[in-house]
Amino acid sequence: MLKTVTTGSSITVHVRRRLLGQGLVAVASLTVPILLVLFWLTVPDGPWMWVATAAAVVLLLVAYGVYQYFRVAVTVTPTHLIEKTFFGGVNRVPVERVARAVLLDLHRTLAAEPRRQLFVLDADGRVQLRMRGDYWSTASIHKVAEHLVTVPVEHIENALTLDELQRTNPLMLYWFERRPTRLG
Repeated sequence: MLKTVTTGSSITVHVRRRLLGQGLVAVASLTVPILLVLFWLTVPDGPWMWVATAAAVVLLLVAYGVYQYFRVAVTVTPTHLIEKTFFGGVNRVPVERVARAVLLDLHRTLAAEPRRQLFVLDADGRVQLRMRGDYWSTASIHKVAEHLVTVPVEHIENALTLDELQRTNPLMLYWFERRPTRLG
């Protein structure tokens, strides 16, 4: 479900909520069996309090992760582009620093379906904000692009592969996506 908040000429979009459920299932699949076995082995006459403490720590970490997940958002105001990240950071970009935005579909591999991506770039071509279709809905990405009214939004019609983007504009990729083996 897409959650969008509009106030005046500002807009706030949030990451896909279903990803949270997938993450919680993965965490539960890994931790619950281990904790159950440890409780079974330690409750009769062992150090079960240590296991209970570990379970409480895991539960607190998961609760903190859920809290952080719900605060992840991108807000576009008339003066700023604000990104609240999962690890608590806030990236504030003045709108006058934004030179253009690029909307494109990117294939991670040729076998995978392309995902919509939004790249917000400054005058030097450095990425100020990147919204990946893995985490953001297409509607959220387009909503943010629509609200960047002071900058040109370039729509690239044909889907690109990671290799093609590496060759044409590697600075748009994250550091771990820019591999020297891709050049060639």
